[in-house]
Amino acid sequence: MKNILLVLRLLPLILAAVKAVEDAIPLPSQGRKKLDLVLDVIQQAYDASDELSRSFTFERLVSVVVPMIGKIVDLNNELGLFKKSAQPVKA
Repeated sequence: MKNILLVLRLLPLILAAVKAVEDAIPLPSQGRKKLDLVLDVIQQAYDASDELSRSFTFERLVSVVVPMIGKIVDLNNELGLFKKSAQPVKA
């Protein structure tokens, strides 16, 4: 139960991180790079948090967070909340 509550406490932070990365880098087809950036930020937070490191290994945290990120991105795309940047016109 403690781990579930900890993961639920992470949800708003994950939402904010995903939105911040999307706002900063609104480029299509860069999902992997954006995910890597979010995971780098999570790694920094994990390294600084005694509570997280006592509760999860980083690999376990990633196995929980990556599907959350996928669902967040899918829902935002489906609802049209992530703005798509214009594709460059090829001459």
